[in-house]
Amino acid sequence: MDAYRGDELQPGLDIQSDNEIDQWVRENIESAYHPCGTARMGHGDDPNLVVDTECRVRGLTGVRVVDASVFPTVPYGNINAPTIMVAEKAADAILGKAPLSPLSAPFWTDPNWQTQQRMGEASRSSTQ
Repeated sequence: MDAYRGDELQPGLDIQSDNEIDQWVRENIESAYHPCGTARMGHGDDPNLVVDTECRVRGLTGVRVVDASVFPTVPYGNINAPTIMVAEKAADAILGKAPLSPLSAPFWTDPNWQTQQRMGEASRSSTQ
């Protein structure tokens, strides 16, 4: 495959020494992941919980965390919509609004969800 790979794209052939590599990393590193879950939400006696189910920081009065850090687990997709949902729910809690009544809506669950990450549309439609 060597004939097909081409020249190094990043950091480039002119970056060679450890110091040059370190400098390049400092100037260019970024994450494509969506950081979340650093102030885990939940209820009960779990010592790893930072906020309760209304985003109140445990052990403090009048302090809430309302962002993606409260996610107890990492969502499988982009975190924008779940973060907005957390903010909406926290705003209702802060304003003292009662939660909406539960809604029972049909949904589809991949029968292989425990052993397979994602299915393509063609595979999904053939299993329904």
